[in-house]
Amino acid sequence: MITVLSDTHYNTGFSLPGKILELISKSRYVVHCGDFVSTEFYNFMKSSHKLIAVKGNNDHALSDVLETEEQFSCGGIKFAVTHGHLIKKNDLHYAFPEADVILYGHHHHPEISFLGDKMILSPGSLTANRYVDYNSYMTIELNNGEKPVVEILKAYSG
Repeated sequence: MITVLSDTHYNTGFSLPGKILELISKSRYVVHCGDFVSTEFYNFMKSSHKLIAVKGNNDHALSDVLETEEQFSCGGIKFAVTHGHLIKKNDLHYAFPEADVILYGHHHHPEISFLGDKMILSPGSLTANRYVDYNSYMTIELNNGEKPVVEILKAYSG
């Protein structure tokens, strides 16, 4: 399983819901699509030794640590990760022609869509979604090269 977060925007101090901490412990990877904002939260996530992350437009303190794009493979699926502030959503499939799944953030809105044969996923924001009345994150289940099973989860405290 892969847990996907984005746009956490934690300045100082943070508290992740217990459900998210549990998913992180069970996940093979934890992907953050940018806008950690604080080095404190980035370092916390990095300590899981499962983190794949990109720099968002508000990650000024992390500009020497993070890249704007990352790519990785898991379960026979090729993933690309970007924050989304440098590439328009409708151009993501052109920017990452080798990817099967493209993960992005920035828009603070959860989404599962397709462009051609590519799955385009946004977990939304863990702290400040737009256009929906809940905050969110995402899980991706991989089953031996089959199409990934994606779930958008509502973020609640506790």
